[in-house]
Amino acid sequence: MSIPSDLRSLVDELYQVLHETERQATQGLFALRRAMSLFPENEILMQYFSSISNFQFCVSGVRLQAEHIVGNVLMASVPDEDVQKAGDYLAALLRMAPEARIMIDKVIERLEALP
Repeated sequence: MSIPSDLRSLVDELYQVLHETERQATQGLFALRRAMSLFPENEILMQYFSSISNFQFCVSGVRLQAEHIVGNVLMASVPDEDVQKAGDYLAALLRMAPEARIMIDKVIERLEALP
């Protein structure tokens, strides 16, 4: 069985958003490392580091969930109802991604404002 086209486009969009969020988090970690080298004991920077690291961990988890969902949909004789539920779940994951990206953006903006 192949993935329905509407589900395929959803998965592709989710992977694109995850890739962009991961790239953004990596950029944030680079900025953080520079700041942390200047202020190694700064608790706020440590919190930012933890937050961005958690975002990266979440991206990996969501990517793994999506891969498993796609794998399950590809199994033979999956009911249409289950394919619809998979699509709904992937759409929910996709709706959460902008929130993470906004938080990462805010951290990066704060870091770039440092001297």
